[in-house]
Amino acid sequence: MTHSYSVKPVHQLPGRLRVRIVQLREQPDVAGWLKTHLLSFTGVKTVRLRPAAASAVLTYHTSKTDAEKLLTQLNAIDWDSATDSEYEAEYCGGDNLLNLAGLAATQFLPKRWSALPAIALMAPTIAEGVESLCQRELKVEVLDALALSLSIARGDYRTAMLTQSLLTLGEYFEQETSRHSDELLSELMQPQYHSVWVERDGESEEINAEELVNGDVMLLGPGDSIPADGSVLRGIGLINQASMTGESVPVRREAGAWVFAGTQVQDGNIAVRAERVGDESSTANIRRFITESLGQRSETQQVTQRMADRRVAITLGAGAGVFALTRDWNRLASVFLVDYSCALKLSTPIAFKSVMYKAATSGLLLKGGRAIEQLADIDTVVFDKTGTLTYGDMLVTDVVSFDPKHTWAKRLLAIAASVEEHSNHPLARAVVSAAQQHELPHINHGEVEYVIAHGLISELDGNRMVIGSRHFLREHYHIDFSPFLTQIEELEEQGRHLLFISLNEQLVGMIGLQDNVRDEAAEVISQLRELGIKSVILLTGDKQHKAEQMAKDLGIDQFFAEATPESKVSVVQSLQEQGCRVMFVGDGVNDAPVLTQANVGLAMNQSTELAQQAADAVLLQDSLHGVVTARELAVDAMKLVNSNIKLTEWINSAIMLAAAMGRLSPTLSALLHNGTTIGVLLRSLAARK
Repeated sequence: MTHSYSVKPVHQLPGRLRVRIVQLREQPDVAGWLKTHLLSFTGVKTVRLRPAAASAVLTYHTSKTDAEKLLTQLNAIDWDSATDSEYEAEYCGGDNLLNLAGLAATQFLPKRWSALPAIALMAPTIAEGVESLCQRELKVEVLDALALSLSIARGDYRTAMLTQSLLTLGEYFEQETSRHSDELLSELMQPQYHSVWVERDGESEEINAEELVNGDVMLLGPGDSIPADGSVLRGIGLINQASMTGESVPVRREAGAWVFAGTQVQDGNIAVRAERVGDESSTANIRRFITESLGQRSETQQVTQRMADRRVAITLGAGAGVFALTRDWNRLASVFLVDYSCALKLSTPIAFKSVMYKAATSGLLLKGGRAIEQLADIDTVVFDKTGTLTYGDMLVTDVVSFDPKHTWAKRLLAIAASVEEHSNHPLARAVVSAAQQHELPHINHGEVEYVIAHGLISELDGNRMVIGSRHFLREHYHIDFSPFLTQIEELEEQGRHLLFISLNEQLVGMIGLQDNVRDEAAEVISQLRELGIKSVILLTGDKQHKAEQMAKDLGIDQFFAEATPESKVSVVQSLQEQGCRVMFVGDGVNDAPVLTQANVGLAMNQSTELAQQAADAVLLQDSLHGVVTARELAVDAMKLVNSNIKLTEWINSAIMLAAAMGRLSPTLSALLHNGTTIGVLLRSLAARK
């Protein structure tokens, strides 16, 4: 049963809304989930939550939404779908102002009067440290609490308050940096709702895009954003797809073509039938993908979390050693204020989010830090064939006439196309397309009979014509292939798929077709090798000789022919057992199991929804270059993460040494530590560029 809880407004200004959410206090563990959910609301810019106060503050674009709409959405939240996720209490500008007031009090009031406000302001920090100790956890809160307690115990409220102010200011800037990385991704999650003209019952009317339903005909012109996925019914338009695919050059779309929600009509007028509106649209799928990604923690994040926790114990031990040798309380407090953990814990997720944002703007969706880690670690790439290395359609490469006097090559192709246009088979479409490219005339013929999985039968100038496979013509019409075996075998060795044509039981010609290999396929495979990939493998349902030819043409190391969905999984499992770290690139429904089995699954732009859900990464543009982009970004991301860890270790160790030697006061120690942390976080955030 779905529960709903009343969300009440507390205060509002143009572009800012504060609300009370009782459920937030009852379920504080879902605060992280709630924040991500709220960032996906139309027009929302930032979200700040206070679970203990059951409070949420939203800032928003007034041109895109208003307080009333937001309250409606807030009250419609399905709390039963909430999931536990990490959430760190957030500081705001008011916290820093309070600390400044407390600091001023310690400067200008007598000690006995300034002690009370100072202790009151420091109490939450000390309480967090005590709570951590009670739970038998050595965290940075313990260090901060000890450093403040030492100053209070010595009656040095001025130093204690200055340290507290620096700690809060540092936390505030760290969280602002982290929030900025979340907001970058929230831009990609924002649904783009606006008014749109539609054609209903023969009349044109303007509606809000939220009111669109499947089947509506959208009337779009220059400058219009497309609010739903659909197919063009009429007109010709230039569509800017940069928001979806990263392509800088607009593409031409005419009747029958597919257009995506979130893209824009740059020129021309088109009528588009809405076929995927709201939560079914491509932008909604991206939103779900990113939301899911934000909830995933990578192995590196878990490792750095454990490293950070261990460093707390090291700092405590170092402080105890320094005090045992010097009996200097100032040195002890200075050492306790050196904290490795903030930079270690926060820099990694911010770096991953920045790279995810950069990837998305480059036409690639990455499902969180785990996907980035695994992409950087792979050494083997396995490609599915159809729809991945090829476009999924066939290409006519050879037209051979066995009776050139009566059916020369061009006439043979024209005859075949005139009959094949009655079929939707991929081979038939390829033949028709080849005839159109050569501007061949239509040849009149009789009624066409389609024999499923075999071929076509018709009549031409009083002659019975049969077009189909070698097996069909030989077994059903007893046609003799022996005089032409040499030519047939030559094309078969080149991996051609052959279509045969007979007139009155006499073989008159054949048409050779091959997979329409992507122009960039060979280049991409070469680039992957330059990026450290040791082995490239082809999986295909084709026969042995066809698979072998394609592998040879593209420079592929190994191939597996006549593959089934089950055997694809077995191949990947076998490679993993040999120690290979495998990325599988595919697009179909039957690829979902192997996309899941691989260390990294990458789904093509035109892949099925099931394949995209199973994958760790999804291409937004119909090009294999995204595979190279994925690898490059992942390698760069891991270099950044590892260098951040080293920087944090070395710089904080230097600060600790200086503190232990008495060269730094507690205030200066806190200032240097927080400055280092913020610098490392900004470095991670800069990866988005």
